[in-house]
Amino acid sequence: MKKFAIGCLIVAAVLIVFGGILGYFFIWKPASGYIASFRELGQLPALEKQVANTASFAAPENGELTEELVGRFVRVQEAMEKSLGPTFGQLKTKYDGMEKVMKSENRQASAIEGLTALKDLTSIIVQGKHAQIEALNANNFSLAEYSWVRSQVYAAAAIPLAQLDLSNIAEAARGGDIVKAPEEVSDIPARNKELVAPYAEKLKEWAALGFIGL
Repeated sequence: MKKFAIGCLIVAAVLIVFGGILGYFFIWKPASGYIASFRELGQLPALEKQVANTASFAAPENGELTEELVGRFVRVQEAMEKSLGPTFGQLKTKYDGMEKVMKSENRQASAIEGLTALKDLTSIIVQGKHAQIEALNANNFSLAEYSWVRSQVYAAAAIPLAQLDLSNIAEAARGGDIVKAPEEVSDIPARNKELVAPYAEKLKEWAALGFIGL
């Protein structure tokens, strides 16, 4: 009986040690990688405070865009793409891959897929945010106005714009919805469709920017 008890203790000790090793390689090590990457995202709120236009924004009741609004929006996209340079291609490849999986399986990305994508894109997000703030200021956009115009533009172009939830990563991950579903915009004005039509192909590329909240 005594030998049996000693044997059980040895087995338990081995399992604890082995479990600790497994925990390090399969839980802690990947998690520490996420933590290190996501720490960079802590800069985003401070960066957004650099947006010069802080005026309140009220969306027009008819939901219509104007040529001036679309022109400013396009200039922001062009500026971000130019600033990212070759990195924009990496972002688009990552976005296209996730979009393909989501479409082929007709589902939203899981929390782990979203977190992995976010980890891989952290440096691009920070780089892109710098470019975005500069472009917003150059085109006199507030964050609220830009967000509204972006949603209207993509809705008018019939391009679903899913995006990573950067506002509260922990809460999003716990809820399993790190990737926000595309916003539904009903009753799209014909004028909006007309205004965005010339940019339809470019918007398909720029959707990768919207995916990371830019």
